[in-house]
Amino acid sequence: MKPSSMHFFTVWAILQILTACATNDSAPSTVPSTTSATTSQMRSSDRMFYWLEEARELHAMASHRDREAELMLQNKPGPATNEFVKQMRQLTRRLHQAATYADAQANEAKQEILPDMVQQFHSTLR
Repeated sequence: MKPSSMHFFTVWAILQILTACATNDSAPSTVPSTTSATTSQMRSSDRMFYWLEEARELHAMASHRDREAELMLQNKPGPATNEFVKQMRQLTRRLHQAATYADAQANEAKQEILPDMVQQFHSTLR
């Protein structure tokens, strides 16, 4: 397979993953709804950590793709490269949008956690 078609496949696969993530509102829940308050707090904290990690990874992927596009533009100027860079920048925008969505989901989960637990989580992250 040619490198350019490999990049196209990678971009296509990432877009499919992002589309699938965007259709799901939150992480799937397998715990029954009749749980104690502590279990509910833990589920919310797990969701918060999950979405925070997703946001970090998506922002990192977007930054990586942006740098990759810049390098391609510098090393192989031309019409084909310009089109590739345009597609990569569209992907970068979508990745940042997905990361923003993940940040919002993390904040929503954070609202369900008691304030003292949030403080403990922040100290754990540092």
